[in-house]
Amino acid sequence: MKNSKENHERAIDNIEEAKTLLQEAIYLLDDAVRLTNDRNAEAYLVDHLKIMASDDHGFLSRDLNCDTWIERLQEEIEEEEDCEDEEDKL
Repeated sequence: MKNSKENHERAIDNIEEAKTLLQEAIYLLDDAVRLTNDRNAEAYLVDHLKIMASDDHGFLSRDLNCDTWIERLQEEIEEEEDCEDEEDKL
């Protein structure tokens, strides 16, 4: 079971790193939109990346994003720890 927890923790680290890279890309792409006034690129590329990167995007969306995925993995870790605690009590 510990292997699963370690895998989840490593996955969370990977997702957080990817989220950071996405946010850097969004910053660069936002600047490109500002320089070119390309609203099509903003709507269909940059805004979609913002939704994928985090919950803090300001759009109405239920799409899976990095924050939601991290929360789901953290909940699975907590559930696994709770099960281990219950087993230890027996």
